[in-house]
Amino acid sequence: MARHKIDPIRSSAGAMRKGRQTAPAKPESPTSQTTGLTTVLGDFPVGWEFTNSLMNKGITQDELYRIVAPRRTLARRKEQGTTLSAEESDRALRLDRIIAQANRVFGSPEKARRWLRKPCRALNGAIPMDLLVSETGAHLVEEELHAIDFGVYS
Repeated sequence: MARHKIDPIRSSAGAMRKGRQTAPAKPESPTSQTTGLTTVLGDFPVGWEFTNSLMNKGITQDELYRIVAPRRTLARRKEQGTTLSAEESDRALRLDRIIAQANRVFGSPEKARRWLRKPCRALNGAIPMDLLVSETGAHLVEEELHAIDFGVYS
């Protein structure tokens, strides 16, 4: 009689359907999506210094104030040495993620910055950078970057 190897994933899934086992434990200390900086969930929200890295990547102060947080808020965070709020951190990380994706798709930071700042026909003439103020707008920009990356033209 031949011995069969038991696939632990399939056997646990089957056992779970039959109510015999619990789901496997989630790994400890998961990491979030890696962007310019490796961000561990324990490091969220990010410090105000993260805005400096965004400016080093070509984001202007006006864009930073419009997308991440107002000028006075960022100045206060810097003066007090505090972290950004969860919402501000989310917007800063979103901006960083889109910049990294655009750099990868276009192959150069200069081309990526140019595309992010000019009207896009596929986005109904909207400027991609202007859409990054919301998660929904950022999702549309990401979808368009995926389309460009895979050669889909609209």
